[in-house]
Amino acid sequence: MGLIALAVVGLYILHFSSKEPSETPSKQANKGAESGVPLNGKILYVQADSIMSSYQYMKDLEVQFLSDNQLRENKLRDGQQRLQSMLKDYERKVPTMTSRERMKEEEKITAFQQQLMQDQQELSQLAAMQEADMISQVYDSLHAFFSDFGAEREVDFILATQKASGVLYAHPDLDVTGEAIEALDARYKGTKEDSTAN
Repeated sequence: MGLIALAVVGLYILHFSSKEPSETPSKQANKGAESGVPLNGKILYVQADSIMSSYQYMKDLEVQFLSDNQLRENKLRDGQQRLQSMLKDYERKVPTMTSRERMKEEEKITAFQQQLMQDQQELSQLAAMQEADMISQVYDSLHAFFSDFGAEREVDFILATQKASGVLYAHPDLDVTGEAIEALDARYKGTKEDSTAN
């Protein structure tokens, strides 16, 4: 499940780093001054891996994903065991079967194999769709949270750092990871309580 966390972090970083400015920096600065928005370059950062491993919403989604995935794996395992049982039964009975009975039994086994392969493909697609939906939900949650979090602290940027992210040094005083995790979980807890109350 670490792959989900990495995917979310990757998307989050790409979202903010891949947007090419439509105007030159000087034009953007002038635009900010004209609109009355102070661009003071104040920056904070969070450690992305800590956010992903500690954020309760992410943990809950992962638990749900693992539970759903276990059900999918159980369904496939049951199907495979049934196929094995059908094959053993066929091998046991084949010496006493007529050619017509053999053909009928082989068609039945082939049809079951094909259905099993189709089920496997569908369950794999369901897992991929659920994972993509999880990534989207976590990304939307983080984006909404950090928009408010940054505005409350009157900062221009909140960066997500991780190993090999390109940030070689960041002053520890600018690290708001712990504060962000606490606020993220409090916000998520409030959302959960509101949804159960309704």
